[in-house]
Amino acid sequence: MRLRTLDVTDTGLASGPLNQALDRQLLKRVATGQACETLRFYRNTPAVSVGCHQALARELRLDYCRASGIDVVRRASGGGALYLDPDQLGFSLVVRRTPGWRNLALADELQHAGEAVARALHSLGIAARAVAPNDVEVDGRKIASVFVTHDEPARLVHGVVLLDADVRTMLEALRVPTEKLSADGLASARDRLTTLTACLGGPPELGAVKSALARAFVSDLGVRSGRGRCATLRDSVMLDQLEAERGIAARIGWDGDGAGFLEALVRTPAATLRARAQFSAGGERFARVEFAADAHVAPASYFTSLQDVLAGLPVALATEAVGHWSRRHAAQTVGFQAADIVRLLEQLADKQHLMQRHRFSAREANALMPYCANGVGGTEAVLRRASVMLVPYCAKPVWCKWRHLDGCSECGKCEVGDAYRLARERNMQVTTITNYEHLVATLRAMKAGGVAAYVGMCCSNFFVKRYRAFADAGMPAVLMDISGANCYELKQESAAYAGNFQAEARLDRDLLAQVARLMPGAAVPRGHDAAK
Repeated sequence: MRLRTLDVTDTGLASGPLNQALDRQLLKRVATGQACETLRFYRNTPAVSVGCHQALARELRLDYCRASGIDVVRRASGGGALYLDPDQLGFSLVVRRTPGWRNLALADELQHAGEAVARALHSLGIAARAVAPNDVEVDGRKIASVFVTHDEPARLVHGVVLLDADVRTMLEALRVPTEKLSADGLASARDRLTTLTACLGGPPELGAVKSALARAFVSDLGVRSGRGRCATLRDSVMLDQLEAERGIAARIGWDGDGAGFLEALVRTPAATLRARAQFSAGGERFARVEFAADAHVAPASYFTSLQDVLAGLPVALATEAVGHWSRRHAAQTVGFQAADIVRLLEQLADKQHLMQRHRFSAREANALMPYCANGVGGTEAVLRRASVMLVPYCAKPVWCKWRHLDGCSECGKCEVGDAYRLARERNMQVTTITNYEHLVATLRAMKAGGVAAYVGMCCSNFFVKRYRAFADAGMPAVLMDISGANCYELKQESAAYAGNFQAEARLDRDLLAQVARLMPGAAVPRGHDAAK
């Protein structure tokens, strides 16, 4: 039996839009039988690459990218945002159905691809291993990422291997770069990544790296390699296709276009899910729902199809509709379930309830980040059970002698004093969190002490990146977003987690007052009257 031929080629250094256009074009042409199966190597000029379903404004520092001439592109595959530059080797494998990959679930395809890359690195003397959902690591540090998408009967398996890393630019360009916990609570960005240069003790020989990857994929697929046609590939991309890539990148923006939307966030161990919605005049129906996520899903139309299903749907039917759609379309999700989508929709409905019944503004409702566990209901139910309030030290003035201490003199010169007073009036325990380790220890003690629910303040970036701390605590909570100086925006999270952040965050005094009306011992909430 004659072996199939895999066309192995290198298209060299190119812009992000050109490389994405080549991926998209190759996938379509292989699917329709107009091109042979191909393994393409390439490198990128500076660019940020977001997953198919991500919202640009939630993932990137767009102003920095524009000012620095960094291209913004959107992959055909899911997953999180990456910073790309010439120090990374990109690869794109476009193949039809093959025996070794046939009938694999999406999560298994990602694992399979990661294992192929890990085997290639092993052949270079690097002890790499595939880590779910889509990373390749060496001693817990990421050295490569893989992604998968389909255009039946073809699949695109693509990713990058870090030859070296410009961590500073990565932190500038990405709003919330993926972060992993270390034993003491924090690993710096440099400690979360490693490179071939670091592992090999010097710059790698690029030809050897490409050969190792090609051998791993050729062996895995049971094919033979052939000579590529790089010039033909690059010349096949037209100017209108490059312009189309810019439109695709901007497809989910969420930048300054959110007036009238309520927004929700659910963090799972392997995905950050976002949704925003507009409601009918009476609040009983979803007028419009939009999703954004760093998740891997199949089909690729998962979220857009759900948006169509939910438009105009009564809120009360959302759970049934999501379950029915997922079963009907044999949807595959990696790192989250249909129940997490339902949680998003419940959050949106809960925030609509706060606006209608308790007169929260849209801005105030969107600043709430509920973590509902143990079957406790929405925000109001959690707040009614709350007995502890957690306040971040960074919201205290830098001149305050209490800034790095657990306590407050309630001098009236900052919003933290208001928080302490409101908690004291309701006989709630209040604690100033002085560093990340203190947060973990406090949550552990609260859980051991049987705390039913609590109220806290932190920025949304912290909530996304440090979700594990809140999830491990397992207690229902309502967290309020803080404003002002933000350690993530200032790229000083290491100092902040250690308790050494010198700028000042701000608590929202109006939001704090609104939330306090729903806490134990509060007066009749705003929007109610005694006659009701």
